[in-house]
Amino acid sequence: MLGQAVNFSRLKSYLPYLLSIAALFALFAYLYRNAERYQQLLDLSAGSLFRLFSLVLMFTLANGLINYLFYHGLGLPLTLNEGIGLAAVNTLANQLPFAGGMIAKGVYLKQRYKLTYTRFLSATLALYVCFVATNGVVGVAVLAYLALVDDTMVPTLLILGFSAMAASVLLLWLPVDASSVPDKWGQRLAQLVDGWQVLSQNRLLVGELVGVQILIILMFAGRFWIAFHALSQDVTLAQCILFSAATILTRLVSIAPGGFGVREAVVAGVASVLGFDVGVSVVAVGIDRLVATVVIIALGTVYAYILSKKVANAQSESEPYEQ
Repeated sequence: MLGQAVNFSRLKSYLPYLLSIAALFALFAYLYRNAERYQQLLDLSAGSLFRLFSLVLMFTLANGLINYLFYHGLGLPLTLNEGIGLAAVNTLANQLPFAGGMIAKGVYLKQRYKLTYTRFLSATLALYVCFVATNGVVGVAVLAYLALVDDTMVPTLLILGFSAMAASVLLLWLPVDASSVPDKWGQRLAQLVDGWQVLSQNRLLVGELVGVQILIILMFAGRFWIAFHALSQDVTLAQCILFSAATILTRLVSIAPGGFGVREAVVAGVASVLGFDVGVSVVAVGIDRLVATVVIIALGTVYAYILSKKVANAQSESEPYEQ
């Protein structure tokens, strides 16, 4: 019985990698069967490739700016360079299963700035809810534009989905009171509440973060536009913004390393509803992922070394930062 439990535990640890291998195998098999078709479609010029690399790099810098603004809101003297480094290392570590990026970021902030894991997790969750709502609002706005200005028939499924995402912002104002909790758990709950309410109590910070997030949505849309047009797909920027806004949902599922297959499924689902070929959509996302992976491996590796040196220096100081 014990042997069976050990074998199940070992199989469970390998499951994310097995899923990634299965997804890769399915993708390669599909590409092999449709190789001639994509040879005719694929038109990725050097200029398009350069623009794609540039947008991926700018995307990482924008995520670094979000880290800088957000953790300053939590009272941490994080530098912009550290923020960019955390964004790069976070994405690189997410190539590991089960949100390795969040673990890496939490450990760094704990060791360098003494940010408790409880406060970090609750604040990170609040930030994610804020961005889900932001992407939902952008999605609803684009659908409204398509319906009212472009006179396009808007699928009801997309209206419901993006509206639900936008409504999630109400979660940030949930009334939570830690004063009635016994002392044993009160301090920990107080940290949770403090992290959760960092956005609801700071409207200026919310405005800054939302502004950067909208910029990120547009950059991601630009990446999709380049990838789809490389496959001779006549997508509009508005449609690519919908793809981009929906991809934030991929963070909810991190079974396979890098969420491989999840982003492809989300974009393919939205593209299918809009009338695009599912297979072509998956390949378009694959082109973007390939370029992004090259950039993030380079940046993430360099910044992993830089940030580890900063942690080592902070631990050697006689008076570490006290939050």
